[in-house]
Order: sequence, then structure tokens, then C-alpha cells
Amino acid sequence: MRVRWRIKLTNEPARTLSKHRANIDRDSNQFCFPIQMTSIFFSESSKNIGGQELQLLEQAVGLKAKGYTPYILCRPGSRISQEAYKLGLNVEFVAFRNAIHPPSVLRLANLVRLHKPVAVVCHSSHDANLCSITVHALAKIGLLKPRPTLIRMRTYQPGPAKAFTYNQMFDQTFTPSQALKDQLLQNSGVLPEKIGVLYPGIDFESIAAAAALGLPPELDARLSDLQQRPVIAHAAMFRVEKGHSFMLQVVKALLPQFPNLLYVAAGEGETRQAIETEAQRLGLGKHVVLPGMLNPVAPLIKRADVLVMPSSYEPLGMSQIEALGLGVPVVVSNVGGLPETVKSGVTGYVCPAPHAPGALDAWVQALGAVLAEPHKARDMAALGRQTVLAQFGKQSNIDGLVGTIQTPRLGRS
Repeated sequence: MRVRWRIKLTNEPARTLSKHRANIDRDSNQFCFPIQMTSIFFSESSKNIGGQELQLLEQAVGLKAKGYTPYILCRPGSRISQEAYKLGLNVEFVAFRNAIHPPSVLRLANLVRLHKPVAVVCHSSHDANLCSITVHALAKIGLLKPRPTLIRMRTYQPGPAKAFTYNQMFDQTFTPSQALKDQLLQNSGVLPEKIGVLYPGIDFESIAAAAALGLPPELDARLSDLQQRPVIAHAAMFRVEKGHSFMLQVVKALLPQFPNLLYVAAGEGETRQAIETEAQRLGLGKHVVLPGMLNPVAPLIKRADVLVMPSSYEPLGMSQIEALGLGVPVVVSNVGGLPETVKSGVTGYVCPAPHAPGALDAWVQALGAVLAEPHKARDMAALGRQTVLAQFGKQSNIDGLVGTIQTPRLGRS
């Protein structure tokens, strides 16, 4: 009887054939050759670090576990480079000074030809434009075959979506929420099949373990002072849309009911100094703590009585998901994807965005309820924990990304 043989590729790391001969699967009559390990680029042009950058690192670690070789493309001196080194990830520096920076294009061209990535996953505006321009240019002149899949992680959309960007520059764009996808598709010229929703994957086990770690001594001392209670935590980059200024107004309004209230806002960013100055102007100096970037931030969240996300714009948000994963009560704005993570009155409270009519009163009322009835608030958070564990599992995010990378792209050669 004639035996027919077929080739089957595996995900085992490649070795030379002299050391690793083809295995024969006699049950299925298949030769099993290993696949060459493939590189993948993750680009990020921000010098600061927040939820978006931490998600990039999670994805890189997840793909490394699946046999890929990830490279983090970032600016020299950026915080993400420091965190990437800690995780044992490869780092390549690119200036990313603006969206059409010629030295960055040349640098990217050299990196692409050197490492031959199977995909380039872009996380910010400047790096996304530069990576797309570079890859398309190299492919057009025949210096890059096959062309890597271009994936854009779009975590916010500051203005009207441009159809060319989404239809031509990238093979697939992922948003972290249905709300942001709907916003992009308000431009009827954007092809719906080019936009997908990929909920962030969160390592809840690691967050729970990190929550037991220590905090900087000065902050630990403030949180250990039982005379400074309750504690409101806010973990977000300092940008106007994150609502820090609004929270100072909320804190001031809550002081008559909770005179020893402590508001701890962890993070870095452009408005931090202005918020510190405003807190002093409002006489809130002893009630406001700005400890800077905390990584991990879980120890702060775990020790808080409530976590807030008072954003005026938020495609999804991460801190409230992590808080619910730790069983900590949350209050969030009714904007973007935040209501996709919290069911108001059931797993937390959803209040009007800072500039909406009645927002201040609504936030004061919601936080007053949480802080006055902590046991009820914890019960709601426990239900929220079950919800986010099912909705934001880490593996589902990694699987979705890998599926896109491995799906044949029309016209790819």
C-alpha cells in the first residue's frame, strides 16, 4: 500500500535540521517540521507610562509565551523601556519625534529589514504613522516581502476619524470598547471590517499578588494612619480629560461629611503640577496626596475604600477593572466604554461626566453612599469582580491578537 505524506508545521522553536530532524507522526502520516520563531514589533512613542503602555507590555509577554520574539520600539529614556527591561523584553530605540520624522523612518527601515517582523502593533499616533509609512514604502519598492501585518491599537479618537488612516494605512484597527468602535464608524467612509473590538486582557492573578506588595514609605505611612480615612484612589495619567481638577471639587464638597478624607491620585503627566497648585489654593493640601507613578498600583487600590474614574473622555479605562478584580468599590463617569465595565447601582456607580449638568452633586452623592455604607459597596464590588473576570480574561486578548496575525491578509505576498 502506498503511504502519502504531508507536511505539518508546528510551533516548536526552530533548530537546524542537523540537530532536529523532522518528526514523523505515524498515526496521521505527516512530517512535523518546526516553524522558525517569528519576531513582532510593538511600538509606543509616549515617554510616560499608563494603562495603554502597560497593556502593550502584557501583550508582548503573552506573545513571547506563545513562541514569538517581541521587540519594544520606543523613545530613549521612556518609562516603558525601563519596564520592558524588567520583563526581559527586547528593546529598540526610535526617536518618534513627530509623525513624519525622517531619521525615525530610516531607523525603522533598518529594524524592519533586520528583524523581519511578522506584524507591527502600534499603540500611539506618532509611532503608528511612522511605522505604517516605513512598512508600506519598503514593500512598494520591493525591499520587504512578505509585508508584515500592520495593526493599530486605537485607544482614543480626539477628532473625526479619517477613512484613509483606517482603510489604507493599517490592515486592522482594534478599539478597547464598542463605544469607541461606534465613534470611529460615525464616519461612513470607514470600512466596518477594518475595525474590531479587542477588550484588554488583564492578569488578575498577578494583580492580586501585586496588591500584597509594599508602597513607598511615606505613602504607606499616610495610608496606615487610621485618622486619615476614608481613602479615595485615582490611578490615571495626569491629563485634562482624566478629571483630577473635578475630583478636587468633589473632595472639597465631601469634607463636611468626611472631614478626614484622603484623596490619593497616582500617576504622571502634563497637568500634575497644576493639580498640586490647585489643591493648595483650595486648602486641600492635607487631604490630597500625589505620589507619582506607582508600578504596580494594585497595593494602593487594594487599600482604598473606593476607586474613581471621573474622566470626561475614556474609551474604556483600566483602573476600574483592576479595582473590581480586587473587590474594591468603583465610581466612574458615564462616558465612552466605562459603562461597559460597570453596571450602575449593581456593580458600582456610573455618574455624569465632569462637565455635564448636575455632575458635582451626582458624584458627591454616589461617593457619599459608598463611603457611608462600605459593606454594601463591597458586596457590589464582589459582584463586579465576577463580571470583569469573565469579560477581561488575559488569554482572550492574546488569542484575538494572535488570530489576527495568523490570518492570511488579502494581497500579502
